[in-house]
Amino acid sequence: MIRLKQLREAKHINQQKLAMELNVTQAAISKYEKGLSEPDIEMLKKIAGFFHVSVDYLIGFSDVPSMYLKSDLSIDDIGLINDFHSLNEIKKAKAQAYIQGLLE
Repeated sequence: MIRLKQLREAKHINQQKLAMELNVTQAAISKYEKGLSEPDIEMLKKIAGFFHVSVDYLIGFSDVPSMYLKSDLSIDDIGLINDFHSLNEIKKAKAQAYIQGLLE
């Protein structure tokens, strides 16, 4: 599951943080990323939900990251979107104002 590592790194979180979010051990995340173990269906759904990607993308069956956003978004783009979604409303407004300033 090479995409798990890519998604995790794009979201700027370590294995321990992801493990806590998914209620598994850090060792389990490490094994998933190295291909030493495969998550069951329920865990695949949890991982896909956490990263807002489809299970098909997660397992390499599709190159379209999100089942909702059928576009040319890269892993980094998805990471930025996920980071933005995790901000509170004040920080989102600041980020939007900063980006608008960069575009001017």
